[in-house]
Amino acid sequence: MISGSAAGNVAVTGTMTIPMMQREGYKPNQAAAIEAVVSTGGQIMPPIMGAAAFIMAEIIGLPYRDVMQAALIPALLFFTSILFIVHLRALKSGMAITTDTGETESLLAILLPGLRFVIPFALLVGMMIAGYSPFRASFVALIVLLIGCFLFEWRDLKGYFMRVLKSLEEGALAVLSIAAACAAAGIVAGVLSMTGLGSQISRVIIGISAGQPLIALGLTALMAIILGMGLPTTAAYLILATVVAPPLVEMGIPILTAHMFVFFFGCISTITPPVALASYVAAGIAGSDINKTSWTAFAYGITSYILPFMFFFGPALLMDGSIIDIIVAVAVGLISVFCIASAVVGYFLKPLNAFERLAMAIIGLLLLYQSLITNLLGFGLLAIIFVLTQRQALSNNKV
Repeated sequence: MISGSAAGNVAVTGTMTIPMMQREGYKPNQAAAIEAVVSTGGQIMPPIMGAAAFIMAEIIGLPYRDVMQAALIPALLFFTSILFIVHLRALKSGMAITTDTGETESLLAILLPGLRFVIPFALLVGMMIAGYSPFRASFVALIVLLIGCFLFEWRDLKGYFMRVLKSLEEGALAVLSIAAACAAAGIVAGVLSMTGLGSQISRVIIGISAGQPLIALGLTALMAIILGMGLPTTAAYLILATVVAPPLVEMGIPILTAHMFVFFFGCISTITPPVALASYVAAGIAGSDINKTSWTAFAYGITSYILPFMFFFGPALLMDGSIIDIIVAVAVGLISVFCIASAVVGYFLKPLNAFERLAMAIIGLLLLYQSLITNLLGFGLLAIIFVLTQRQALSNNKV
């Protein structure tokens, strides 16, 4: 969330997580793909969402709190989806969480060292929801983080202070890259405005779609992915907000929905073949084939390509609706991303055949649509698949 670059996230955390996943039994391309997808998700996860989210708040004229609030449910569904994929992949491969001694490690022992990061994160979110400015909330959370790390690392004071100084240096360098990206994006936006190319793209999208929002969303998604390839999140969003978001607003789509739509596709361009920078960096760390890693990451992140379309059909996903609508959207959304993850991995109580995987994918899409008819149909099909797979799983266990 802090670096503003999916490829940068992979480079920093992938050196630790990818070898760890490989030791646990994941194939190199699988471990690299998981890291690439999760690093991409950092750009859409509140409360920070990368620097581009702050720019979005300025462009559309809404408080950053509203942007953060709208992105919360989609981000949770995104990370829940990859969590399901990781878990189902482990079940399908017969993996288990063990220590180097072969003993099962308790969940408390795994989570306790992470409290120093969880507490500042919760404080940051809570202060921003309470109405504090992002700068004050981040400052207080940073102080709490430093205190928490000190309590865990006080035995190595020299190393602690060296890491603090190193983080200050990296933060200053990160600001330089963001400033350069904003300047470059400003030049591109100016050229598009002066030459009239931006308005031409808008007219093309509106003309081809013939007033049909779904077609316009599809064309916009394609344009967003193409324009976002090879660019960091901030620069990609600035270009997309100038070129492809205006046509959606002109067609009557709410401005926050339109900008969140292009923001998502600008982010996931980093895992979209053929130009998938985050996947390329992860493949280099894992020593896996670049193309294989890119397509695996594309499959693991497939939910992120579907969610933006649901913003239009199910506004409750963006916190636009009553509390009951939002709760139902979250509950149904969690089940839907599980079904999609099951279809991607090919496992649900047992390994799934091609027909069962297709059925699970259809169920996931039906549930994501957020309507009563599609929800009832989706849950009915899911009940049938559950009964069939459970019977087959029990019969296989008896054999």
